Amino acid sequence: MKSTIVKILALVLAMVMTVFVAGCGEDEVEIVYQYEDESQTTSVDDGAEASKNESVASNNASTSSTKKPGSKVESVVNDNVNPADYRNTTITYATWRNPKQYEDGPVVAAFEKKYGIKVKVDLMTESEYTQKVVANISSGNSPDIYFSTYTFPYCIKALQPIDAAKLNLKEPIWDKSLIDIATVNGKTYLVDTVGNIWKDEDMVFYNKKIFRDNGITTPEQYQAAGKWTFETMEKCMKEVAALGTKYVGGAIHLEGLIHSAGGSVIGLKNGKFYNGTQNAVTQKVMQWASTGLKEGWLSTTSIYTALNEFPSGNVGVAILHSFGLKKTGYLRNMKASDIGFTYLPSWEQNQYTPTSFVRGWGLCTGAKNPVAAGIFLRYYLDVNNYDTGSAFISKEAENFFFKLTSTATQNKNFYFCYGSGVNGVTGKESAVGDYISTPAHGDPLQVIPTIKAYQGQIEADIAKLNDILK
Repeated sequence: MKSTIVKILALVLAMVMTVFVAGCGEDEVEIVYQYEDESQTTSVDDGAEASKNESVASNNASTSSTKKPGSKVESVVNDNVNPADYRNTTITYATWRNPKQYEDGPVVAAFEKKYGIKVKVDLMTESEYTQKVVANISSGNSPDIYFSTYTFPYCIKALQPIDAAKLNLKEPIWDKSLIDIATVNGKTYLVDTVGNIWKDEDMVFYNKKIFRDNGITTPEQYQAAGKWTFETMEKCMKEVAALGTKYVGGAIHLEGLIHSAGGSVIGLKNGKFYNGTQNAVTQKVMQWASTGLKEGWLSTTSIYTALNEFPSGNVGVAILHSFGLKKTGYLRNMKASDIGFTYLPSWEQNQYTPTSFVRGWGLCTGAKNPVAAGIFLRYYLDVNNYDTGSAFISKEAENFFFKLTSTATQNKNFYFCYGSGVNGVTGKESAVGDYISTPAHGDPLQVIPTIKAYQGQIEADIAKLNDILK
C-alpha cells in the first residue's frame, strides 16, 4: 500500500498560526501550517462550514519540514546539539507497547541506524506503569523517557522539565495545545507532535451495515449537510434501537462528550484545576445521557464498555478514541467495510470543541541521557518517519485520522486523570464512577441533586491536583 504523503509547510505571516488539514485524494494527506485568526470553537453550520471541523489553531513557530515517502527528514533538536556527540550511547524508553508488535518497530530501528544511539525498551504493564517507573527512579535505575497516557498531572512527580532534552519547541511540529496544558510554573513536562500517529482523539464510530441495511441516515451524511448535532445523533440511536431487542442505539464515552460540548468534570485553566460539574452544559449533557439510558437508546456511558460493545455488530453509534481506526486497534475484529466514522456532534449553536485525554512524552527524573532522549523523541514522534499506509483499517480511515488528529488547537478541551491516586503518584479513575456514571445512571430529574451530593469529594480531589501543580 502506498504510504500517506505528509507535507508540512511553514508560512510566517502573522502572530497566530492555524493548522488546516485537508484530505488530498486517494494517496495524499496534506498538513499545511499557516497564520490566521480562528474562532474559539469549530463551526458546522452548513455543508461548507462543516469543513472547519478540519481546522485547528494555534501554534507560535517559524520553522517546519517537508517530507515525501522515502525521503530523509532531519530531526532538528536544537542548533547547539550535535547528534554525533551521542553516538554509541543508550537511552531507555519505558513503555507497555512493544515496538516490535506495532508500527514504531521500524522507526526505532531506523533511528538506531541513523544516529547510532541504542534504544533499550523497558517493558512493563500499563496498570503498574507509573508505580514501576517511580520505583526504578528511587533505586537509581531511572528510564530516560516517560510515556504518559491519562496520568497527568500525577505523572509530574516522576518527571523533570523537558528543558534537559534541548528540544526546539518553537518548531511547528510540536503540539502547542499539549505543551500549554503540560507547562506548570513555567516548566514544560510533556510534549507531543501535530498529527502524531499515537494520538487518541475522541470521535464517533457507527456501524455502516446497520445503517445501510435499514436505510437510516448516517452520522457522516448529517455531518456533510452541516446537521451533525446531539439531536441528530440521538435520532440515529433511536432509529437503530427501534430495529429490535438485539440492537443497541448508542454506547458512549460520556466524559468526552461533556468536554466536547464545552463543559467539564474537572477542568484546568490558567494553571489551576477547577470544578466543572456545576457548569450548566455539564449537567445538561449528563441529563441527556440519563434520559437515553432510561429510555433505552443508550446502553453505557463508559468508554471501556463501549469499546467492547461496538465490535459485537449490534451497536449503531459509539463514542470512542481514534485508536479504533488502527489495524491493531480495538475494532480489529470487525470488518473494515462495516466501520463508519466522523467527528463528534455539536451541542449548541452548531459548535463543538475538539477533546481528548492528555497524552505526551517526557523525561524521567534521573534520566541519564536526556539530550539523546530528545533526539529520539524528535524522530520517534514525527509522523513523517512512519509507514502510515499500513497502520489503518482503510485508506479512508488513514485520511480521517490525520484530519482529526493534526489539530493543535488552543481551545481543545482536555480531560484529566483524577481521583484518590496510588501512593500519591498515579491517579485512579474510580472517581469517574462517582462524578459521571452515578448521576447519569439515575433518574434524569435526580442528576443535579446527585452531582451536588459529590461536591465535597470533588473539591477534595481538586485540592490534591492543585497541590501537585504547586
